[in-house]
Amino acid sequence: MILVSAIVFVVVLGWLMWYGWVSSPMAQLEQELERLRKAGEPTRWEDIAPPVPKHLDGTPLVRQAIEELHLAQQKFPLNVWGTYNAQVLEAARPALKTFRQALAFPHWRLVDPKQVAEFKTPDEEYKALREFARLLRAEALQRKRKGDVDGALESCQTILKLCRHISDEPYILAFLFQKAIFAIGTRALWDEVLADADASATAYRVVLAELRAWDIDRDFVRALKGERVVAGILAYDFFRRKVWLLSTWIAANQSLTLDFYRQLLPIAQKGVPYDRQKISRLTADVMQKTQGSTLHLARILIVQPEELFDTATEVHALQRVTEVALALRLYRKEHGHYPENLQALVPKFLPSVPSDPYDGKPLRYRKLAKGFKVWSIGGNCKDDGGVKVRDWWRRGDLVLESKI
Repeated sequence: MILVSAIVFVVVLGWLMWYGWVSSPMAQLEQELERLRKAGEPTRWEDIAPPVPKHLDGTPLVRQAIEELHLAQQKFPLNVWGTYNAQVLEAARPALKTFRQALAFPHWRLVDPKQVAEFKTPDEEYKALREFARLLRAEALQRKRKGDVDGALESCQTILKLCRHISDEPYILAFLFQKAIFAIGTRALWDEVLADADASATAYRVVLAELRAWDIDRDFVRALKGERVVAGILAYDFFRRKVWLLSTWIAANQSLTLDFYRQLLPIAQKGVPYDRQKISRLTADVMQKTQGSTLHLARILIVQPEELFDTATEVHALQRVTEVALALRLYRKEHGHYPENLQALVPKFLPSVPSDPYDGKPLRYRKLAKGFKVWSIGGNCKDDGGVKVRDWWRRGDLVLESKI
């Protein structure tokens, strides 16, 4: 009887220990990590940013260009440099030359893999890339003033090419810099160069091809996956090494973080227009779970999804209205006038009429007595009839207008 009781006690104790483990945060975390690995999802930085062969790597040249840029900046007071006048452009010319050479390589890597787990990001390098975009914008205006509109388009194309190169840095900070640089490039291209000037058909085609080459959806999803690796896996590995006695608490926070990305990524993968209600519910759910609880670490590491999806929508809108505007110019080159509607651009100049990323309807277009307007309804999701405002991402239409 005693032996039977002992056996029952051991079995029950073993079952309780097993049940305690499988239901513990650590076990749930291991199950989720294993699910990611089996699905072929990245769980290490090397998975999403594998090493680049030396003959394809332009990183040394881009670092050289950044050093040359800093040397040029030291020659001017900050307020003078910010004017991007002819003297500034002349001083920056060696850096721009090296920078263009770096762009000839298919890959750059400004992130040091050894520093990823310590959350050291190349902020200063990204700021330098943004400064190159501003210099190229000034160069485009200088070329336009000299009557070289095709040359101005080449400068704008270089900005767009720079934007694509940041794709090798797959995490959210890099995507935000991509958006900033893309905005500089598209604004320079249309508002400051082409709104009242014409270029050759060849120049239009080259820039249009570069514009279409940026796969925004791909980079946005990769950025979120990269953020999941950094904020959802490497960050917690770092915390666990530092305070291993709190491993169970850390695992509970990590499980919540990974669950957040598990729900967030399908929304991004579906594409625009994004399901705003799902994003809002997901955000509210995370805030509720972390409010006043022991899961506040997850709240710190989780990105703000609504702002990120707003950013992705903005760059889609910029890309699509600019693509249509360039196609309209190509149509005019061939026919001598603008079409009555955007469907006339299909299939020769556009594969299809792009949809507005804010509501999924076709982009709006109006042929004018002289020129045209093409627009997206912008962040307020209301068609204001093509009324141009500066902060379209919040309260108005994104409008490109041709005066010729």
